[in-house]
Amino acid sequence: MTRDLRRDRKPAQDEYSSRSRFSPPVEPAALPPAIYWQQAPAPGEDPMLRATQYLSLLRDLAVQPGWISLDHIADPPGTALIWIGDHIHAVNQQLNAILSDLLACFESSQRPEAQIFAAPIATQAGVDGFCRDRTPITLMVDPGRIVPADWPGLVAHELAHGIARGSGHGDEFAGAIAHLCLAQDLPVPAPNLDIEALSHWPPCRRSSDPKRFWLGQTAWH
Repeated sequence: MTRDLRRDRKPAQDEYSSRSRFSPPVEPAALPPAIYWQQAPAPGEDPMLRATQYLSLLRDLAVQPGWISLDHIADPPGTALIWIGDHIHAVNQQLNAILSDLLACFESSQRPEAQIFAAPIATQAGVDGFCRDRTPITLMVDPGRIVPADWPGLVAHELAHGIARGSGHGDEFAGAIAHLCLAQDLPVPAPNLDIEALSHWPPCRRSSDPKRFWLGQTAWH
């Protein structure tokens, strides 16, 4: 499920070594992954190892593992990895707060179970975010692609896909996004809005240089 806002790599020095690419994150069994990755790193924790574990988790959860990549951001990716290791918990906290506000517009008995992760999405994926129809509904959004003030719109779009249980932008999606937008004071789509317009709804301003976010060069909170 994607937000439709629409590219041979070197084998060495990428963020996934042959040994670490599929390494499972080291997480306390008592904490779901989304909650664990909203926790600050422990004192002295290696940020590059932490980032590699996080990206490995994202690849396991993604529509396609190759959609999660730093190749378009930095080569070698050390600076981005260090920033992710030190700061990804705070980004996920902020995105989760947005998601929680959106979910609050549902009665508790009808509220979907959802989780969200910030993800560096590869350019060739052609999307700013995507949703996995699973339990819980799993949203991944690239906050580097959209200006921070419009992150709620990006999260709402992907959550609407999860509620509609489909990747298209037909009637189910239209009803879900209208409900979310109305409840959260986001621009509400007109009832007769066509599918192409809905595929970009609500309108979000794009970042001029998305890679700056993952290099720690963008103010976002």
